[in-house]
Parts: sequence; C-alpha cells; structure tokens
Amino acid sequence: MKFLSNQQISELLTTEDAIASMREAFAGAAEGAHQGRVRTSASNGVMLSMMGAVIPSAGIAGAKVYTTIKGQFKFVIQLFSTETGAPLCTIEGDTMTGLRTAAATAVACDALARRDAEVLAIIGTGVQARSHAPALLQVRKFREVLVAGLSGQQELADDITRQYGVPARVVSVDEAAAQADVLVTVTRATTPLFDGKLLKAGAFVAAVGASKANVRELDDAAIARAAALFVEWKPQAQQEAGDLVQCAPGTFDWARVMELAQAVDGSMPYQRKDDDIVIYKAIGIGLEDVALAGLAYRKACAKFGW
Repeated sequence: MKFLSNQQISELLTTEDAIASMREAFAGAAEGAHQGRVRTSASNGVMLSMMGAVIPSAGIAGAKVYTTIKGQFKFVIQLFSTETGAPLCTIEGDTMTGLRTAAATAVACDALARRDAEVLAIIGTGVQARSHAPALLQVRKFREVLVAGLSGQQELADDITRQYGVPARVVSVDEAAAQADVLVTVTRATTPLFDGKLLKAGAFVAAVGASKANVRELDDAAIARAAALFVEWKPQAQQEAGDLVQCAPGTFDWARVMELAQAVDGSMPYQRKDDDIVIYKAIGIGLEDVALAGLAYRKACAKFGW
C-alpha cells in the first residue's frame, strides 16, 4: 500500500485536473454508490467524521476520515481496489479537500451560471476562498472579482489581481451580494450573511461554507427567490444543509430540489432563464474525495512507477 502527502498532491494535481475529475464523477454518479457522512463526538470536544463512495468505473472505493479539534480539520483518504478489495493508497486529504470543493463549485457554476457573467464575488477569505478563485476563473471570463470578509480581504484581493490578472477589490458583504453575477460564500458563519432580497436577478449563488444542519449562510428570502435549487446529493443535503433544513415550511419544495449530477449529465428538468436566481448548496460528499483521490493515485502510479 502506498502513501501520498499533501505536498505530493499539490505537485500531482492542478485546478484543471480537479475540475475535470469532478465533472466526470458527477456525470457518472448514478453508476456508483454514496456513503453519507457520519460524525462522532467525544466529551473532550474531539469529533471524528467519515464519508465515502464506490466508483466502479474507476475501479476504486474509498473513504475520507477526519478529525475536528477546536475548529481545525485534519483529513485522510483511504482508497481500495474494487477488483481485489486490497487497500491501494492512503492520502493526506487537506490539499485534496480544498481542490475538490472548489472544483465541484466550478462544475456547478459552468453548468448553471449565465454565460455572460462578469462579476464574481467571494464572501470569505480563508483556504476555500483561495481555492475557489482560480477554479471559477477557469469556467467564466470575469472582468472583476469582489472580495468581502472579516479579515485579510485586501491581501486576498491583491493576490487574485497579481496571480490571475483579473482586477479584484474589497467590498462589504452587502455590496458583494448585490453586485455579483456569481456569488460564492465560503465562511464559518452560523447565521445568514445578508438579506436575500439583495441578490441580483440572474445571479448564480454557491453556498459552500456551512456543512451542518445548525448553521447557514443564506436566509429564507434568498432560498425563496431561487428559480432552481441544486445540491450534491439530496439524502445528505436533507440531513446537513442548514441553509435549507432551517427554512420555514413553504419556503421551498424538496421534491423540486435537483442534484448536481442532473446539471452535469443534462437530465435536469430545468432550463435557465436570464433573470433566474439559481442556488447551489454544497456540503461536500464522499464522491468528490474518492474521485479526486483516484486521479491522484493514477497520476502517482504513472509518475513513480508504482
């Protein structure tokens, strides 16, 4: 059995690789099987979580296992062969998690945002914000990036301008919500970030930061304005997507919520209109981790002669 470190993952995988991997994974999602997230908390405040997937077309099954201690995460992904059942590789998952989350958002944006989207706004300035900027710039030619957050906004804006050649500037959270053609929220907020009435007609919103039922980034007004709602995998979203499960009855209909796979494979019963607000609520699923881990393993086999 092999091992790949965070550093090796950063050398093996690019943002483009991650986006292609997520697109392929969601296009073939129906052929495999999902394992929903399980969280176990101890009295000392340590949480242990796990989620996984079986991807027959790639010949792999796997699970991501991680700890949460004082708000900090440490991830490991274990891959197995679906042919022999043998363990193939253990992979540090910190770098992988940033890549796969942003790549899945980029796939959703590419499928659901207006083609003429010009303004990208990112609320949040952490690791996920930094991963999302290059991923989203892969799928749309934004003329401007707006950055909002609690700290480090100017540094992030300057880095985006310098690294990707797209003008970026700091704005308030409300300005980000009101001006964005594509809005990404990647925060640790526990309550809604802004009034959903601010959202611009035609906007695509990716709410990525909240992944538990008791926290949310979007309010009922934002959810109610959505012409279409998408999640990665509905059974898990119905348990964990706080932006949705906390909504007042009648705000939206779960029967009309679609999965990202439907947007990717073209089976969604929805056709976008220019003024539609479309919301993608992400919480992270095992399919994303296992698919990208599988790609990293294949690339490592080719590079190292495993």
